[in-house]
Amino acid sequence: MPNDPARQHQNPQPGRDLRQAGPVPVLPAQRQEPQPPRPPYAEARAHRVLDRPAAAVWREVGDFPALAAWHPGIASCTAHPDNPRVRDLVTTDGTRLTEALHARDDTAMTLEYGFVAHPFPVTDYRARMEVNPEGSERCSVTWTATFRPVDGDGAALAAQFGEGVFAVGLEALGARGAPGRG
Repeated sequence: MPNDPARQHQNPQPGRDLRQAGPVPVLPAQRQEPQPPRPPYAEARAHRVLDRPAAAVWREVGDFPALAAWHPGIASCTAHPDNPRVRDLVTTDGTRLTEALHARDDTAMTLEYGFVAHPFPVTDYRARMEVNPEGSERCSVTWTATFRPVDGDGAALAAQFGEGVFAVGLEALGARGAPGRG
């Protein structure tokens, strides 16, 4: 029977009856509380002009799992056996971290990578290395990173990365091409 009251409470026709029913109530567990604003990004940066040809420097910088070969603060750097775009690092003070290569451009001589596992109070860490020719026997190298600090403005961490990691590495990279050195 078309007007049978017992049949009126059966499942509605898909789409039609639900649209007519009005807004769906939000249960307390489904409510979204306002989120605090995310901290702004901080940036670490180091830049050096090296008395070395850009191609020679790029061969070292572009070899992602070979960081320990030229950076004095890295005791070991190994590629993951199942993914050469991921490297495990141990610093000279014993800090362990894992980084993943996101992009590499041999023509532009740039690479970008980020943290996978690390002990630092940061999120959204993304680093970039760029080698630019400055004539046939010189180049400039810029190493930057952006990240969101967990606490504060990130100035101390930016200085730690920029001066304590990036600048130290770039100085060592430049010294490798100096007369009488490796």
